[in-house]
Amino acid sequence: MKSNCLLAALLLLLAGGVVQLSAQPTEAERREFAAVKAKADAGDVEAQLSLASYYARGIGVAQDPKKAAKVLRQAAEQGSAAAQCRLGLNYLNGEGVKPDPVEGARWLRRAADQGLAEAQFDLGLCCASGEGVNRDVAEAAAWYRKAADQGLPDAQCELGNCYLEGNGVPKDIHEGVKWTRLAAEQGFAPAQNRLGLCYSKGRGVDKDYLEAYKWLNLAVAKGDAGADDVRMNLAAAERYLTPEQIAEGQRLAREFRPRKAGAPDNVPVKPDNGSAGTPTAPATSAHTGYVNVSAPDDACEIFVDGAFVGNTPARVKLPEGAHVVEVKKPGFKNYRRAIQITGGSELTLRAVLEK
Repeated sequence: MKSNCLLAALLLLLAGGVVQLSAQPTEAERREFAAVKAKADAGDVEAQLSLASYYARGIGVAQDPKKAAKVLRQAAEQGSAAAQCRLGLNYLNGEGVKPDPVEGARWLRRAADQGLAEAQFDLGLCCASGEGVNRDVAEAAAWYRKAADQGLPDAQCELGNCYLEGNGVPKDIHEGVKWTRLAAEQGFAPAQNRLGLCYSKGRGVDKDYLEAYKWLNLAVAKGDAGADDVRMNLAAAERYLTPEQIAEGQRLAREFRPRKAGAPDNVPVKPDNGSAGTPTAPATSAHTGYVNVSAPDDACEIFVDGAFVGNTPARVKLPEGAHVVEVKKPGFKNYRRAIQITGGSELTLRAVLEK
């Protein structure tokens, strides 16, 4: 019995070693890390942002949140709004630094004042909750609007809720539905759920259970936090529909394609095969690049750095730096690829998903 236990322990140890080895950086990743680090050490802000991502995710190097935060600070102190925003979130969440809400809100404000939509939204959340700043729901709504006007779906959804509930702004149901719809049409699940409820209850729109079913079905498909509540909302709407109407609602959900507000060049397009009528790509800026993502099935969902950006095929505009692209489809293993975007670059990913 003792020898069997020892053998089992040895097998587990060997198995663990295999797992650990498989997670080691590749030689290509190590070379890429070294090249980025050299630029970052020379003071290149974009390289510092990339290097921070490498440390944070363990790409080409051992994962090290403290070093990630240190490099972010170097870029933030040079005025990078993206770095200021990420550093602020690090302080709020205690990632690589000691938690400090006041310091976190301070960095977010510096980025927000430069017009970065993500920072404006996050600062709005701080104002709404009183995290690191005095609680002020009116100021929160003002920051949400700045970010919403730039097309950020999180902010559009939150601003819509402010109008629906009268938080920080005069209550205006129709205005609330307008902003909620803008976020829902970009594929933002919480907004899709809220818009579905508006149709179920006839709140700001004519009561329409079929339309409600479509939006709630889309929200359920994301499987985000709170999916159980969304399923309950979907089941409640379903009770008012015939089997034929349910089938129609499912068809409408399948055919839905999210749009990118204020960014027409991010709208999913068919891959360029040399045929007439292929959309002409706009020129890239010095600090952005593109990744073309395709898959055998056009129903696959694309996520970049954890955020949903659309369905395959799509041409996605990204800032310089390291990113992680994922392609997902229910019933299949996720496709995941770390990429490096440089100014003016254009990459192509063909995702092959396995069952």
